[in-house]
This record gives sequence, structure tokens and C-alpha cells, in this order.
Amino acid sequence: MIAARDETILHREDQINESDAIITQRNTIIEFLQEQVHDLILEADDAQAHIEELQQQPVPPAAPVVPEGGEEDPEEIEGVSDLDSEHGDPEPNPQPDYSCSGNQSSIGNLDDF
Repeated sequence: MIAARDETILHREDQINESDAIITQRNTIIEFLQEQVHDLILEADDAQAHIEELQQQPVPPAAPVVPEGGEEDPEEIEGVSDLDSEHGDPEPNPQPDYSCSGNQSSIGNLDDF
């Protein structure tokens, strides 16, 4: 009877030692994971601060702002299209330019009205 009881005590001591080893191992894992969580929280805080910093900076416009009234860009030359510049200089018109706006001398002359 005493031998059986001693055997039971030894078996229980082994179980306790195994449980202690498992607890120690799990505590080590928990500490490691807590350190990782702490590092991730710091990284998240840094990222949030960076986002807030970027949101406070003025954003440059993506395209040039066209003034009120829808005026054309100043670099455009009236009468010359983009197609002209892609295919070389336009050929001069051999025919004289007849304007339907009237005599050149009368342009800007308010006495005609």
C-alpha cells in the first residue's frame, strides 16, 4: 500500500513538473507576443502621425487652374492646332486671304455705324 502511494506521488510530481514546463513555455510565448504587440502599436502610432502630417500639408493641384471665364491657355496660338505641330509646319495658303469682315480700313472705325 505504501509503495502504491509513493508511486502515485511520483507520478503526480512528474505531472506537476510537466505542467510547470508548459506554463513556463507559454509564459515565454506570451511575453514575446506582448513585445510584438507593443512594437506594432508603436508602428501604428507612427503611421497615424505620418498620415495626420500628410493630411495637414496642402495638396498641389493636379492640373493647372484655369482662370474664371474659361480662357485658353496662354501658350496656345490662335489658328494653330495640335495637329499642325505634330505633322510639321503648316503650308502657307497660296491664295490671298479674303475676309468677310469688311474693308481693313473700316475695322475699328465707329463712324461706319
